[in-house]
Amino acid sequence: MTKLSAPAEVQRAAMQVLSEAERAALGDSDFGLVMITKRGSVLRRFPVNDPGNAWLSAQYFAAHHTKLAMPARMAAAGTIKRACQAYGVPASGTVDAYAAQLELGASANTYVEGSEGAWMLRKIATAELLAKQASAAEMNALLEMPDSHFALVVHTVDGEVIRKYAMPDAEYVVKAAAYFDKYAMQLAPEHRHRFASSVKARAHELGVAVDHASLLDKWASPSWNGHVQAHLEQRKSLLPRNDPARRVLDKLAAAVGETDPETMAQALATFDHATGLSRYYDRGLTDAFASTMDKAASGWSTEIDDETLTEADLRKVASSSRLKSYLGEGFARQFAEHPVETFEALPTSEQVLIKQLAMGEA
Repeated sequence: MTKLSAPAEVQRAAMQVLSEAERAALGDSDFGLVMITKRGSVLRRFPVNDPGNAWLSAQYFAAHHTKLAMPARMAAAGTIKRACQAYGVPASGTVDAYAAQLELGASANTYVEGSEGAWMLRKIATAELLAKQASAAEMNALLEMPDSHFALVVHTVDGEVIRKYAMPDAEYVVKAAAYFDKYAMQLAPEHRHRFASSVKARAHELGVAVDHASLLDKWASPSWNGHVQAHLEQRKSLLPRNDPARRVLDKLAAAVGETDPETMAQALATFDHATGLSRYYDRGLTDAFASTMDKAASGWSTEIDDETLTEADLRKVASSSRLKSYLGEGFARQFAEHPVETFEALPTSEQVLIKQLAMGEA
């Protein structure tokens, strides 16, 4: 309690500093969570035996609840909330948010490890929900939302469905677009197209303008990349002795224009994974979707090494700390103020470097 700013209701609350023996002597009902592990051992966490410990357990739960399985969070939050109410001390926003989702009459504080299968199939991105101390209605609305209202839906090999970046309304669509524009290169290459396409589809459905997020067009463009043949030839150069693979690339090259870009991108992604080329993504080789689909350029643009570079790309590089480490603080400051003019005045080698920074290749 000396490390936290305790509210007035807690400052004089009774609190027993438990020794190991005293902790062991407490009953199971004196803990927020009693966990039975897969090996049969019993772990008891979040003591609520007096007002001070109940309040501290609520704060500790808020800081570490993400380490628990979802049903364990619910059980612990419900018990801690009831204890705080009984003692007349405040809990925490996180405890309140989880406790609000409990079914009527639920009171058990016991959780059996490995019993969370049903929860994991409905796993959602709870971080942003809990940050707002969402109500029970908000939680239920997220659970009932269709997959098309999430920017990324991943089906794992063991049957788990992971849904991330909820887009329940226009505000969240704009946030998802801005997030992608800033962090696209940190997503797995196979997830970039899925994320961008979902955001654009949801934006179209709600009539939301996301033109400011230029990278969405690169990974969800309906048109062909003008340099798709060059990207296919680059792959052939990386497989000089694999004649069967090179013949597949020739067939893909012949199919350009006879199919749509997304179908071609899916086929190329399968090829890259089968031949091991996917390990070079963002390290000299453009991923399958960016190789196939065009990035629509608005305003200024230029071609560098068979890549379209836009003003939005330059501004993205200008906000990156890596530019300063490569070319110095003074240059980075000037580039941030006048990105296009500065870029055009650079020699080819520095232009290539900035292109690599923009594409995540350096």
